[in-house]
Parts: sequence; C-alpha cells; structure tokens
Amino acid sequence: MNYYIGIDLGGTKISGGVVNEKGEIVKRYSIKTSKDKSEVLDGINHVISELLNDFDEVSGIGIGSPGNINTELGKVTNIGGNIVDWANTDIKSYVENVFPNYDIYIENDANCAALCEKWIGAAKDLDSFVLITLGTGLGGGIYIDKSKLVHGHNYLGGELGHVIFSPDGRQCMCGQKGCVERYISGTAIELNYEELTGNRITGEEIIERMSTDENAKKAVKQFAYDFGIFLTSIKNMLDPAGVIIGGGVINSAEYWWEEMLDSYEKHINNYSDINVIKAAYLNDAGIIGAASLPLFKGWK
Repeated sequence: MNYYIGIDLGGTKISGGVVNEKGEIVKRYSIKTSKDKSEVLDGINHVISELLNDFDEVSGIGIGSPGNINTELGKVTNIGGNIVDWANTDIKSYVENVFPNYDIYIENDANCAALCEKWIGAAKDLDSFVLITLGTGLGGGIYIDKSKLVHGHNYLGGELGHVIFSPDGRQCMCGQKGCVERYISGTAIELNYEELTGNRITGEEIIERMSTDENAKKAVKQFAYDFGIFLTSIKNMLDPAGVIIGGGVINSAEYWWEEMLDSYEKHINNYSDINVIKAAYLNDAGIIGAASLPLFKGWK
C-alpha cells in the first residue's frame, strides 16, 4: 500500500499525518508553532522528517496553508493569513530543497478540508458543494463541476471569509472593513459580546454563560442570525448541492444551528430545502485533505 504525508498549518500548531490510500491516518506528529515565518518553515520540515521515519513507502507530500495559494508554483500570493510575512512565501521550493525525492503539493488549508470531505466525508456523494470552516476566522472551499476546486484567475477564489458582509463595518486583518469572518466565526461571537458588554472573553466562555448571561445568549443569537443571511448569499450565488460546515466552532452547533437555519429561511427569496451538513472530519480534515493532493495529483 502507498502512503502520503499531509501537513496542516494551524494557528497554534503544525499537524501532520501519514495517510493510506483509504484516507486513514496511520501515524501522527505535531508541534507547537508561532506566527514567525522562519519557524513555521523549519517546523514543516521537522514534522515531515518525523513522519518519514518508519515509512519508506511514502509517495508524496501535501501541505495545507493559510492564505491565497498559487497551486501551480506552490507559493503564497498576496494574502498570507495570520503568519507574519507569509505572503509571497515559496513553500514548495523550501520543502523541496530538503525533500527533493518527493512530489510536493501546496493548497489552501480550507480547500484541503473540502477535499477531505469530498474524498471520504460528508461531500463524497455531492457533485458540487461549499465548505465553510469556522474557527478564529472563516475559511471556505468551493467545489464545482464534479471534480474541481475553484481557485480563481489570481488564486483568490473561495475566500468566503473576505466577502463584504457589512460595508464599512468591523476592521478585518486583511485590510478590508466588514468582512464575513468578522461577523461569522469564533472571533465574531467574541466581538458581539464585547460590543454588548465592553468585556472581551473567549467564545468557549460565552457558550458556557448562555444559560445565565443574557448578553452571551444575544451574542450567539446574532452570530446565528448573520450566518443565516450568509447562507442565503451562498445559495443564490452558487446554488450548490450542499453546504458543509466544519471547524472548531461546529462543536457548539447545538446552541445556534436551528437559529441559523431559521434565519436562512427568513431571508431567502425562494425557499427550498438547503442541504446543510456538519462536516464528517473536523480536526483531521486538513491532514487528510492535504495527503489527498499527491494521491490524486493535485485534483486537477
């Protein structure tokens, strides 16, 4: 059996795994990381080295990175996410210098999660879908035409978190104001609560307080309401067979899922049942999706 390495660059750690042809992770290794570019690059190579031990059959390496990714060059373009100076980083060349004997593919991290769901997860029977990852921000992957991710002319496609949701609204780290991810994400819930109370606490603390803190309840309710509006835009713009929602915030779905769907039904101009599905793979989606890149030759 052939094996493939998948690397997922997260906000606090670099996670990697050796994945077999069935999409099963047979070995894991991860390290804490920082937002420093050189530390991240060195960390990627360190994780790969650890994973290669005991696996001579590895046939390729896939890496899921935040930011806009030129998948042909394996290079970050003009937006690099939360890693300092990550824009314009040539990830592929850096890794190839250390591991020249392996096919190496670089893809956006949310797109990797989408590929995981298409390969073995919630989207395996869908010919088109939109994946939304909810965490600190909001990531997106758009899969159409039965076999293709949307990358866009300048590899900027699928950046759902940076669609303008509220013109001249909250400042986003990308430089725009009013981006979706400032209203629909874990950070958005925190900002909702801060605007109501003047206090900034974590999203987990807000969820825990919902039964006793009316402002916590309002913060989550506003998030769900806004999310429903965003689903309306996705439905009207793309009309996908399904919308799959993953990321860490999905663990609190019992507190906002139904209100999100109610908001969608309230705002859509031509209501029909929308196939909204919770992702089958959460923390492992990035690793498995990245490993699928060398297996399926970048899914071209």
